[in-house]
Amino acid sequence: MKAKAVVIGSGIGGLLMASFLSKSGYDVTVFEKAPYIGGRCTNLNYRGFGLSTGAFHMIPHGADGPLAYLLNLLKANVQIVNSKPKGMILYKGKLFPYREGWKYLSFREKARAVKLLAEIKRNKLPVGEEAEMSGREWIREKIGGNEFVDLFIRSFLGWADSVLDVPARELAKEIKAALRWGGPGLIKGGCKALTGELARIVAENGGKILTRKKAVEVDVDSKKVITADGDELNYDVLISNAGIKETVELIGRDNFDRDYLKRVDSLKPSEGIKYNVALRGKPRIGNTVVFTLDTERINGYNEPSSLSPELAREGYTLIMLHHALQSRNIKAEQRKGIEDIYRIFPDFDKEGEILLVQTYLDENPVNRVASGQVVEEFPVENVYVVGDAYKGKGGIEIDGIALGVMKTLEKLGLGVFDEWYL
Repeated sequence: MKAKAVVIGSGIGGLLMASFLSKSGYDVTVFEKAPYIGGRCTNLNYRGFGLSTGAFHMIPHGADGPLAYLLNLLKANVQIVNSKPKGMILYKGKLFPYREGWKYLSFREKARAVKLLAEIKRNKLPVGEEAEMSGREWIREKIGGNEFVDLFIRSFLGWADSVLDVPARELAKEIKAALRWGGPGLIKGGCKALTGELARIVAENGGKILTRKKAVEVDVDSKKVITADGDELNYDVLISNAGIKETVELIGRDNFDRDYLKRVDSLKPSEGIKYNVALRGKPRIGNTVVFTLDTERINGYNEPSSLSPELAREGYTLIMLHHALQSRNIKAEQRKGIEDIYRIFPDFDKEGEILLVQTYLDENPVNRVASGQVVEEFPVENVYVVGDAYKGKGGIEIDGIALGVMKTLEKLGLGVFDEWYL
């Protein structure tokens, strides 16, 4: 008789786990409360454009990162195309490939930066008190008070993590990840191509994905999940992609000790605003990401329709811009973001329009747990949490979630991934 696995939530973490479990012989059922699968990694058809619910149709480390590796193990038919160049920078009104940024450093700053990168590559990372200090302050101490460097780090963190700073050790590990696996890449067909293929793998191996099915309680004593419509399903293994705080609530706070609850309650999400913009004409920047150093709010933007023209209406290209929230005055934040769009595209009134502004906070943050926050192992037997709360250290966005999935697969005896940990 097959072991039963229940997966709560069909985001990237949940679908990856469901795919591996179903291929490994488990009887898999996925509960998804929404009417669609994919969570914050699927496409939203809007006015002829393929917008994304959360991600930017982009993978942080492209075809060479941990997510791509897992997809290869699954033999998933997903095409990720590495960005070329890996990134660009908008600074002092000029747009240039990221490597040209070295010219804004003095000879001494370059030498110190090269030394720091070499140390990170050799795994000489911040420890002790230094590990917990501000990442941006750590960079200033290591390289010097260079405006260009600080603005670039700020832009990178705002784009990649939806925060403007992280602890020094987390930043060092993110830099290490970029040195090891390279820069980003776009998904051919957008996020839905990825989550749709994972759903296909689950179904092909006998698994079930039930949408509009909300889990409301987990009884860990009888090992069953109860749904809002009264269904009950027993499990041998439970995977939660619903968020760590939400998983604690499903199980019941009385099942956790006070210290653990205090740590969970202290976790903060990262929050941001995404602007979906249509520009008339051909692609502008191609398959890359632009880090915006000239702007007051916008941290970066990309152009997913440069790889997948079907994501844009005919005669247009799709631009996605993003910034980390700096205040809870959402109208003011959006206003400043729109002002930045006009800085980036001076003729915006003539050549473009804002399709949709998506604000991620409260119950729908960009990430339920911001990068740099450490979450201990989930202390309930046969229950595993994946997703934003269990990103691997130094793991960015979806690739970070993939690192967390690797850890979970190891615990279940479904693989060894030591070489991927930073």
